[in-house]
Order: sequence, then C-alpha cells, then structure tokens
Amino acid sequence: MSDENAGASAEGAPFDPEKAAISGRAPGRVQNSSRRLVWLAFLVAGLSFFAPLASSGIWDPPEREVAELGRRIALNLLGGHGLEVTGSVNEVPTRAELGRGELPFTSVALGFRLFGLHEWAGRLPLALWGFIGLCAMYVLCRRLSDARTAAFAVLVLATMPLYFLHARTMLGDIVTMAALSLSSAGLGLAVFDRGPNGVGAGRLLALGVGVLGVVCGVLSRGVLIGAATPLLGVGVSWLVLRSSRVTSAERFGNALGAACLTMGVVTGFLACRALYLAPATAGPFSLWLGSAVNRPRILPTFDAVILQLGHALFPWSAVIPVAFGAALRLPASEPAEGRERQAALRVLTLAVPAVAFCAYGVSAPVIGVLPFGAVTALSVAVALMVRDFERGAPVSRARAMVVVALAILLLVDFKNFPEKALSAFCVSDVHFPESFQHTAERFLEVGTLLFGGLFFFLMQERSGSEEPRFDAREYQAWPRVLRELWAGNLLFALLVVEAALVGVCLLGLIANLLPAGRFDWLGAESRTAALGGAVALPLLGLAPAALTGIRDSFRTLFDPELGNSLGSGRLSRWLSGGLSRAQLALFTVSGFGLSLSLGFYPLLAAQISPKQVFAAYQRLSHPGEALGTLGTGAGSASYYAGRNVPSLENAARAFDWLNVDNERRWLVMRSADLAQLNSLYRAHQTPARNLPVLDARSSEIFLVSNRLGGLPNENPLERWLLDQPPHPKHPLDANLGNELDVLGWDVLGSDGQPIESLEPGRHYEFAIYYRVVQPISGNWETFVHIDGFQRRFNADHPTLDGKYPFNFWHVGDIIADRSPFTLEPNFGPGQYHVYFGLFTGSRRLEVRRGQHEENRLNAGFISVR
Repeated sequence: MSDENAGASAEGAPFDPEKAAISGRAPGRVQNSSRRLVWLAFLVAGLSFFAPLASSGIWDPPEREVAELGRRIALNLLGGHGLEVTGSVNEVPTRAELGRGELPFTSVALGFRLFGLHEWAGRLPLALWGFIGLCAMYVLCRRLSDARTAAFAVLVLATMPLYFLHARTMLGDIVTMAALSLSSAGLGLAVFDRGPNGVGAGRLLALGVGVLGVVCGVLSRGVLIGAATPLLGVGVSWLVLRSSRVTSAERFGNALGAACLTMGVVTGFLACRALYLAPATAGPFSLWLGSAVNRPRILPTFDAVILQLGHALFPWSAVIPVAFGAALRLPASEPAEGRERQAALRVLTLAVPAVAFCAYGVSAPVIGVLPFGAVTALSVAVALMVRDFERGAPVSRARAMVVVALAILLLVDFKNFPEKALSAFCVSDVHFPESFQHTAERFLEVGTLLFGGLFFFLMQERSGSEEPRFDAREYQAWPRVLRELWAGNLLFALLVVEAALVGVCLLGLIANLLPAGRFDWLGAESRTAALGGAVALPLLGLAPAALTGIRDSFRTLFDPELGNSLGSGRLSRWLSGGLSRAQLALFTVSGFGLSLSLGFYPLLAAQISPKQVFAAYQRLSHPGEALGTLGTGAGSASYYAGRNVPSLENAARAFDWLNVDNERRWLVMRSADLAQLNSLYRAHQTPARNLPVLDARSSEIFLVSNRLGGLPNENPLERWLLDQPPHPKHPLDANLGNELDVLGWDVLGSDGQPIESLEPGRHYEFAIYYRVVQPISGNWETFVHIDGFQRRFNADHPTLDGKYPFNFWHVGDIIADRSPFTLEPNFGPGQYHVYFGLFTGSRRLEVRRGQHEENRLNAGFISVR
C-alpha cells in the first residue's frame, strides 16, 4: 500500500481500494483499467439480457400460460383494449389462477399494454427487472469493495444461465431474483456502509431501496422467500459483525441490523408455521408461502436445490464451491476500514444464499422446487475470489483442479441426461428435443474443454521476473532422462513398440487396398488401437516439452516486468494496464457463459418453441388456407399467426378437421400425437401414404398438412413406414404369429446402403422388413442375436424405437424396423449366425413359417472381418 493510502486511512477517510489495486501501477492507469472493465461488464450484460430477446419464440406451455395471464391483466386492468383474443378467456385472472404473487404477471401485462401482443413486449419488463437486480449488486460491491470487484460480479451474473434465461423469458422468477438483490443490497448498505459523516442521505436511500425490495419480493414469491430470506441474511451478517463503537453511524447500523434480525426471525417463524399447517393435498394460494400448495407426487430429496444449481449455473457452478471457500479469507494487505467493508460484503455473500438455501429446501416438499432466487450473492463470491487473486492472495493448483473436475463431472451429467440442460428454466415435466442432442453435446464438450484448460493454466501460482523463460536446459532435461533411464533400455523398448505399431498400421492399409484381403486377421479394433498407439506415443514424449512451453508462455505474458521490456508500445500499455491472469481466467468462463447465452440457449429455444413452425406456415401457405393446433396451446397463434386458431382436442378430431373438405389445411402439432394421426391418415389413403409433414426442424413440434403440394415429406416416420416393398440382401419367407410376414433383413452402413460384412467397433443399423397381414395385438419388442464362437451380441430394442406402436399398424403396411448397433472389439473374424424375433417379457411371438429355434427366426449368416 502506498504512503498516500496509508495517510488517508489514518485520518479516518474512507479507504479507496482502487488506489492500491495493482501494486506498481500508476493510479491513473488503474482507474482507466477499472473503467474499461465496468463498461465491458455492462456491455456483456446488455447483450446477454436484451440481444436475444426476440430471437426465440414463446415456450408453450410454460411461457404461454404466464403470457396469457399477463394479457388478461393488461386487457382488464391496464386498459389494453386491443389485446382481446376471440375464442380465448378474457376475464381478469384470479389469485388461484396465478398461483403466486402478481408482480411478475403485472410486469408482463405492462409490456403488452405499451408495445402490443409480441413475445419481446412481454419479456422486456422482465429483462429490465434483471438489469435492476444486476445494478443493485453492482452498487453493493462498489461501495463495500471497489469498482473492479463490482465489474467482475456483473460479468459473472450476466453469464449465469439461471439468471439471464429468467431475465429474458416470461417465466417470471427474475422478479424474485431482482427483488432479493434489491433488498439484500439496500439493507446491507444501510447497515454496513458506515461513513465518517454519520447517517447520510445515501444510507437512508439504501434503506428505502431495501424496503422496496422486500415489498417486491413478497408480491412475487411471498413472505418466506421475499421477506424472511433477505431480512435474516442481513440480520445474521450484522450479528456476526456488530460493532461496539458508539457513534451515530454505528448506532444506526446496529439498530437497523437488530431490526432486520428480529423481523426476519418473526416472518420466518410465521412462514414456517404456514408450511407446517399446509394441507396434505393441493391448496389455495398463500401469501406466506408465495405460491399455491402443490405437493410434488414424489417428494424432492434434501439435495434437490443443489442439483438444480449444479446444472442451472453451469459453467459457474464449477467455480462457485471454490469461490465460497476463498471468500472466508480476507486479503492480508487490506487496511482497517477496507477490512470492515470487505468482511461485511463477504459475510453477506455467505449468509444470504445460506438462508435462501434453507428457505427453498424447507418449502420444496410443499410447493415444489422453485428457481433459486439468491443468485446475485453467488456471483459476488466468484468476483471476490478473482479480486483477491489480483491483490496477491495465495493460489494453489488444487483450486483449479477442483474446478476442472467439477466441470467434467457436470459435462458427463449433461451427456448422460440431456434434459439437465433445461434445468436453468426450472420447469418440470420437460423433454429435451432429440434433434438438438448432438449439437448440444458438441457445444458443451468444446466449451468445457476450452474454459477448463485455460482456467487451469491461468489460476496457478504467480511467477516472478527472476524465474527462467524458455530455458533450453529445461526442455532438454526430459529427453536426457528418457535416454539415460535404465541404461537406455526403456527408450529402445519404446522405439521397438512404436515401430511395431507403425508396421501394424501399414499392414492394415495394405489390407484395405487388396481386393481379397489377406490380412483380415488384423480386425478393425486392432488397426484402430495400433493407429491410436502409434500417434499417442510420440505425443506423450512431446507432452513435457509442450506443457513447459505453455508455462513459459504464461510466465512471459503476465511477467510484471513485461511492460518495461516491451517499451512504450500499445501492447505493453495494454498488458500492464489492467489485464491479469485472474481477469483472463474470469473472461474465459464468462466467455463460455456468453456463448451459451447468445448461441446454445437460443438454438435450444428454437427447438422447443412453435415460432419457427408458424413462420414456416406463413412462408408455405396460400391466403385463406386454414390453420389449426393439436397438443400445443392455441394461444401461441395469437403471437405468430396474428389471429386465434381452432385448437383440436385429440388426433381423431384433428384428422376430421384436416380432411373436412377438398381445401388444403395446416396443423401445428406436438410429436406425441404424430403416430396416431399418421395411422389415421394412412388408413384413408389408397395406396397408403404417410402424413405430409412440411416442417420437422424440431423433433418436438411439426407443421403438417393434408396435402404435400409438391414439397418433400419430412415425416420422421418415413424411415420406418415404407411406400414400396424393399429388396433386402438377405430375403426371407417367414411369418410371425400369422400377423407379420418377414420379408428379409439388411445391415446398413453409415451411408444407409446394405453391406456384406461387419467390423467390430463401427456403427451400423440392423433393418428387419415386415409386411402386416393381420392386425397385431399386444406390445412387442425386438430381439436380435448375433451368435458364434461362444459369443453373443444382443441387440434387444423397442420396435420402431417405440415411436409407432403396433396398434397403429394396418394390414398391408410395409415396416422397416431399424436399430443402431456396434459389435464389441472381442468379436473376431468369421461367420456368425443371425437370429431375431419379437418378445414381451419372457414370451416370444411364435414363428409360424420359416426355420427357427425356440421361436428365434434363423435368418442366416453375417461375416465379421
């Protein structure tokens, strides 16, 4: 700390942390750096909250239900007379219909009243709520710490999926998050922002903001979460840090802190009493609980809130546990005034989420798991950790390793359970679109690899200017050790192994070139393993040098003397004017979060919203052609079709409506109804054809019509329900249960063409072709056995992937049951028997014609090479 700062602190003036932000840097340069950080942080927040506001459509039904209630409020209470929708409910909604506080719905209604019935109009007020909550957190950090900490917190919060998704959707819980931010920041500053001038206007203004936040919280999520949580959080923080000094400022803070603690205990007790007295089944809205009583069918476990946060905050959920541990330690260089403020901010950062965690956890068995509201405090914890690292706090590799390990663990969870990617929306009973699964996996894999690797290398011990840079002796040490270890025998053995692996790869290449491959004994798995080993051995040998090079690069980039060594150029001023390893690590994670905000989630929203389907209808249809909906709320059409459209109750009604006359009609429908509607359509077509699907970009919502109109049919059932009889490479004359004629089977390669032989480790499809000769009763699954050489590959699977049940099959239908499979590496070359059939439980459908063993149809042989 400079002498100037020490003198200011000794005289009792408020400590200005920016003057001591980075040792050895000019104050003007530090201030400029902090100013740039603040502008960057708010730019990122603006992009994350507002840029994708209209890019994705309304999620039906979660968003649509809130939007409809908001429309009715705007129509009846705010004078929005042009918002009436013919055929829809237009009365004022009751508290029971809302099911929670009215403030989120009123906010949506205000947007509709001002800008009309558009999805962005309903979302704009909620995005502003999110921005208000972010600003409140910024002021709290700026007053109790410094501008850099506040800017870091803004960057973190703006790229947290749980926060930015609720800020730009009409789900409504961003109002709760913003209210908790207002109340925690306002009351926290009123209690702990003790200046030398006693009780000033700033503290009174903060108190007013805190009270406003409590009121907004009660009007959004009730007393338990909206009032008891921030009051107890601030009250407990005051209890830990209460001051014994006798000044007007201290007396005001102590009185206010005691009042917060008392009111928090009282309101928390009364709310918990309401929880205890809640009915055993569904009950009316309760202001104490902020929700209608809605006990989940399966009671949530004690860790339900943690599970929600783990996936809803990714990638920050990998950093937050480490940040909470770091928040317990104050920087040693902080002076007395700064330490008091820092301690207040840190205790608030720990106390408010802890109280909120208890509130959400105890209420979950009664009202369900709600979106966690104390998100802003979590972002402050991360900001404090990064700021401490800049100030010289000790850093260990263990922290970075924990972050990377948690990130990998969560990535595996996303891959095994794709629906976890929807956790940030906090909506129950949702299905992740199959059409987006591959894209989602690649997006998350690449992002996690980049942010995890960079974070690990950046959050390491600092290097001093005296440490070596690109010392040739360090790069020569590993080859020398390898050459001398075990008298050179280890290096010789590795060279022999590498030569053998290269030889196996060459033999495999020759085997592929020869028409009658003599080297089939190698097997695909052996060639793959040899190629991997031949590449991996040299890479492992070069790995120490590569890692040393990366270390030296970071040492050079962040050398405190680098600015002097580079001269007075722009690069040196940029590197020495504020960018630090901690900052770059923060930018790495926030960059990944921003890519989720601007890329991943808008793409996902396009798959689960009917907006693109309505756009396809407007593009493909002609004036006057009717539009209906099935399985998706007709209210969505008010936003995209510009009018109300008929909503059909079930697939039978939808089929009758589609074919009522000779005119062309269109239908927006959910994928769950496709099988039944397709079956009805095929039953009335001669020859049988599949239902025309004109837009199937999303696997969840389709645009169908009664006529193709010269366009290609995108019906996903086309791969299973064929228009023409197939010509399989392995024809059969067999029958199962006098209901299905088996026409034959094929093994299809990656190009969809039949192949003659298999290679272990490669992906194929097994296709069985049937002709329906009688209506089929029951629900049968398919088994496929590939037997030989005391091995069996079992490819049991739901017939037609469970997408087209047997009761929808019609006499004369040609069915192709396709299922993916991959042989294990232990399948050696040779001829293998192929058996298949249908089963349910322990019973197999009887083989009435064709060779079989215990109702396993003997289908012939397949070659494995």
